Amino acid sequence: MARKRTDVGASAPARGGSVTVVGSLNEDVLVTVDRLPGRGETVIGTSVRIAPGGKGANQAAAAGRLHRGVVLVGRVGDDPAGDRQRAALAALGVDVRLVHTTPGEPTGSATIPVEADGGENLIVVVPGANAALSPADVDVAEVRDAAVLLLQLENPLDTVRAAAAAAGGTVVLNPAPAQPLPAELVRLVDVLVPNEHELLRLTGADDGDRTPADLVGLGRQLDAGAVVVTLGAGGALVVTGTGTASLQAPPPVSAVDTTGAGDCFCGALAGALARGEELAAAVRYAVAAAAASTTGPGARGALPDDATVQDLLTRTPPAVLVG
Repeated sequence: MARKRTDVGASAPARGGSVTVVGSLNEDVLVTVDRLPGRGETVIGTSVRIAPGGKGANQAAAAGRLHRGVVLVGRVGDDPAGDRQRAALAALGVDVRLVHTTPGEPTGSATIPVEADGGENLIVVVPGANAALSPADVDVAEVRDAAVLLLQLENPLDTVRAAAAAAGGTVVLNPAPAQPLPAELVRLVDVLVPNEHELLRLTGADDGDRTPADLVGLGRQLDAGAVVVTLGAGGALVVTGTGTASLQAPPPVSAVDTTGAGDCFCGALAGALARGEELAAAVRYAVAAAAASTTGPGARGALPDDATVQDLLTRTPPAVLVG
């Protein structure tokens, strides 16, 4: 299980700049309703839309839009939904050769009723084939040799841990959905990317509002190489392995839908690190990409290309030291 952490932010990637994502693929069924139903209640929807989703696939899609050499390792069912997931990712330049078919299991799915006014939602996820992704699936050269390995927690934890242990490059973990993490897994992570809620869960802190300085203190409790806390419209906090901390604000945009902004951030961060950006610069790039992703509907409706991000970087403020 022991693995030497990489030097995040080295001047050039050691593995040719490739990004491998190990993660989930879901088909999202989004139903617009006037209001969410109560327990045992039936409400009438006004529209329905089917869209590709899953945290792993969304992050791979964002990375693929911005960076060449992105591979996704995952599982889908032997059904039309699985074919649609592969096709959507391939159209964005993601290598899907290691997205395996799982006989007898459906492709993962999420049913999401969304209120028309305000966007409040409920989400019911059926993991399906995602639950069948095994340590054997991640015992591949694409995991071992990637410049950056990007992970989340919508697959079995043993598989996530096996992938992190096998990696030879930089390991980035987005600990979502929030759950307790074994200490040995955290120690394998070079860059841990929780949101504020996930950070509180990981550190056992009580819910409640926290200042950036408070969040920096919590980030320093974790035994990861570096911690990057995403703050939505507030940007991102960077807590380095040496203990320094900074707050990176986003550029001004006209946000339409924040769905998937966190996944876009993770995919953009992985791509920037794989190109050899230092952590602070990679976070700045990812904050700009995530901001751009909110200017259209859905998790993938406004994924930016590199030219869009580079333009936004000219309007992105510099980071400021915290603590």
